[in-house]
Amino acid sequence: MEEPAININLKIPKDADGILNYIHQVVSALQERIALDEAIVRNVKLILVELVTNSIKHSNDDNALIELSVAHPTLTIQKVDKGLQIEFAEDSHKIPFVDVNKTVMVSFSETKKHHIKILDKYQFKFLDAYKEGITIDYMPEHFGLYIITLASDSFVYQHDPKLQENRFIVNLKLRD
Repeated sequence: MEEPAININLKIPKDADGILNYIHQVVSALQERIALDEAIVRNVKLILVELVTNSIKHSNDDNALIELSVAHPTLTIQKVDKGLQIEFAEDSHKIPFVDVNKTVMVSFSETKKHHIKILDKYQFKFLDAYKEGITIDYMPEHFGLYIITLASDSFVYQHDPKLQENRFIVNLKLRD
């Protein structure tokens, strides 16, 4: 018999002082529902720290939250907030994208690039340059986004312009 899906929704703290307690609360709620090995717990903590820090730094949404769901064998962590879409530097591709299914480099400033795959005009996937065979000799700016990319199996950003909603969607494969 298939296990029922697990869903946890917790509001993100408004300042950095609440990050540690929040991470413990989320991980405890998750571990009450499913057994996780140490490597997964470590990656979940890294991802949560970066998503929460991103929210505190870049979102003015008092109702921003983290949604966790488990549909074995995948744990999905989503940060959902209201606000403006991700902005890239002037010389980068822009949302809405036109080059769907294309791998491109984007930048959040005038230096160093992130590799992304455009999924549709408002959605893209962060790519791990090493896994994708893209040669890089530097760590990108916005290092937190790169940490999430490395700690996960998949990391996707999605913007809904009608709802003015951002979703950072992270997937991790659970080990048996």
